[in-house]
Amino acid sequence: MERKISYPLYALALLFSIIVFCIGVYVGNMIDQYNQQAIAKEVENISQKVASAQLLMLLDENGSSFCPVYSSQLDSINADVEAIGYRLSYLEDEKHVYDVPLKKSYFVLEAQSYLLSNRIKERCGDNSTILIYFYSNANCSSCRQQGFDILQARDDTLGKVPLVRIYSFDGDLGSPVANGLKAQFNVTQYPSIVINGALNSGTMSKDSIIAALKSG
Repeated sequence: MERKISYPLYALALLFSIIVFCIGVYVGNMIDQYNQQAIAKEVENISQKVASAQLLMLLDENGSSFCPVYSSQLDSINADVEAIGYRLSYLEDEKHVYDVPLKKSYFVLEAQSYLLSNRIKERCGDNSTILIYFYSNANCSSCRQQGFDILQARDDTLGKVPLVRIYSFDGDLGSPVANGLKAQFNVTQYPSIVINGALNSGTMSKDSIIAALKSG
């Protein structure tokens, strides 16, 4: 017996598949928007923590009695900043969500933390190493791997060299903060790494980064 094709049934199945797909896209977009809003709120909260630390330093302008407090606050701030950086990278790399205003706000937060690090080094004799990484998501094929090498070098030298504080900036995003730091350190190519004020232009191997960290 010849089997008849049920076109209405196939049409109904197709319609159901389309509805499920659209719901999935909608829910995915809603989750991404929620994550962006949550990150933006965290950036704002951490900026307030930085401002509080800076205010405390102004109140104790000529003293160093609060240095342990400053260092503890900075460690907490940097841990929060790094965690947000991972979340932004996940949105960009895995979800292909690019929120330029949010990324610029994040760079402002990083710059605030960087300036606070410098002030603590001057005020408290902190011997930590400050590493600034300049990259480009648009015009640098080796920048992603360079970022991994920097993190690996930091982890491999943990406990063997002074604490390494890392700040990273996409120099092609159009961020005034990133552009200002690029001009300050004469950055002309990507990737570029600044370690305690010394510029290293071009790609560095992990071993070269470790050697630079050990030499201070």
